[in-house]
Amino acid sequence: MADDWFSKIQGKVFNQVQYMLKKTYPSLICTTKNESETPAIFPTLYLHELQPLEVGQDLTNDSVNAIRCTIEVQVWTNTTEADCRKIVTSAVNEMKRFKFNISALPIVQTNDKISWAVFRATRIIGNSDDIAK
Repeated sequence: MADDWFSKIQGKVFNQVQYMLKKTYPSLICTTKNESETPAIFPTLYLHELQPLEVGQDLTNDSVNAIRCTIEVQVWTNTTEADCRKIVTSAVNEMKRFKFNISALPIVQTNDKISWAVFRATRIIGNSDDIAK
């Protein structure tokens, strides 16, 4: 399909978020793979695009003009809640830089000395938006 610009969104967002966060957190492991390392490596950021929804169809409906993109971001640390909060706040700021709306701000939780936070970011992206190119 020649009109597959929407299939590249996750990779573009991931590359930019990873690039910016690794400047501040060089040991941060960034991944789009839903697989665990054995043993686990910390800190880790997992970015995953949920199934996009087509929006903004034109009258001919022969191409995808826009999508509603939702990206879930998860962060894990094995140090402190404060460390996890710093990384997840940086990730929120990066998603806001891409004009995503944060559907629920992350709350950091800790269990067995592992701190984690999750949030979702949503945005409508048109096929001519900078992020789509």
